[in-house]
Amino acid sequence: MPWIACLASQAQVTPLFSASSKAQGAPFDLVAVETERHPTKSYLAVDGFHERTAPGSRWLMCAYAALAMQRGFSNYFVVYPAQGSIRVVVAAANSPDASPSALLGLDFAKENALGDAMMPVQKMAAFCGFKR
Repeated sequence: MPWIACLASQAQVTPLFSASSKAQGAPFDLVAVETERHPTKSYLAVDGFHERTAPGSRWLMCAYAALAMQRGFSNYFVVYPAQGSIRVVVAAANSPDASPSALLGLDFAKENALGDAMMPVQKMAAFCGFKR
């Protein structure tokens, strides 16, 4: 997957993240758009999140990792949206031992969490085709 296109070079002010599966040649259409950014978390709008296919889910995992990389972090944690919502919350940190609940505050929802701990970006690098 050509994730290089959505990984902006590190600068003092990095633009909000946006990635499109169609633009990357996927046969499905998902778009992840960062709508809000805080020091340890980002809010993404993902239309069609609840209707995504298995390939769409895998593509989104790469999008979350790409977002963390763009922001200069080496670990991330995802909270999926509740039914009826398209807002995905991604926490980011450089420590693999960071507490997702501390990073996310009121946005932490264990029942909607993807896993129990921070996910290393490096773990997704080969799967997603990232060049570091």
